[in-house]
Amino acid sequence: MQQMRALQEAQAEAPPPSGAASLSLADLAALLKIGLDEVGTEPGAGVTLRRVQQGMALYRAGDPFGPIYAIRSGTFKTVLLDANGSYQVLGFPMAGDVLGLDGIEAQQYRTEAVALEDSEVAIIPFPRIAHLSGKAGKLQQFVYRLLSRQLTREHMQIWLLGSLGAESRVAAFLLILGERYARLGYSDTRFNLRMTRLDLVSFLGLTQETVSRALSRFGETGVIQVHNRELKITDIEKLHQIVANARHSG
Repeated sequence: MQQMRALQEAQAEAPPPSGAASLSLADLAALLKIGLDEVGTEPGAGVTLRRVQQGMALYRAGDPFGPIYAIRSGTFKTVLLDANGSYQVLGFPMAGDVLGLDGIEAQQYRTEAVALEDSEVAIIPFPRIAHLSGKAGKLQQFVYRLLSRQLTREHMQIWLLGSLGAESRVAAFLLILGERYARLGYSDTRFNLRMTRLDLVSFLGLTQETVSRALSRFGETGVIQVHNRELKITDIEKLHQIVANARHSG
């Protein structure tokens, strides 16, 4: 109950506009797959929802750190910009992922998050929650688990980019993306690639020619089928074998 009150207090500091859509704390916990004791026992407790149109930035690098955002629906790309204006795609967060944690240390967002399709996010007032977490042990665990999840994702990316060759890197990405869709209740072998080819190239750290060649080879050997942005994995065991062989050879 103490955790519940802390979340309510944090939300009360910045009340949502009249008529704004909201998400109950119980639904937020379910979305993030993180347990919150006694959430939802008091009516009216919740977090505000915000819609983000395709191509719009939720926040940009250098913006003052404010809330963090839980993705309720849709897909984003997170991008790191350097001093010369070049960009590196860091990931493709989707429903159940959290955006904005990179702003905690410097108190400003270091990346930008851009919607790859019409999306919806829950606004979580992180600075206030962090202040209150000392008063609510369960709330503190909630924050720690969000941070731990972010670290786990970064470790997976390091493995993907650092230990695999070009073709196996593409294969691993498709498998991981399929697993993420499966956790959301969708097919793990048939899904849309919301990102552009250039975004995928940037994320994988490969050239456009290399990625295109790998996808073409997968198509020619019957491993995948691609139509526009719809991708179907027709031989998932072969994809696993490509990744496994690369790991053993390394």
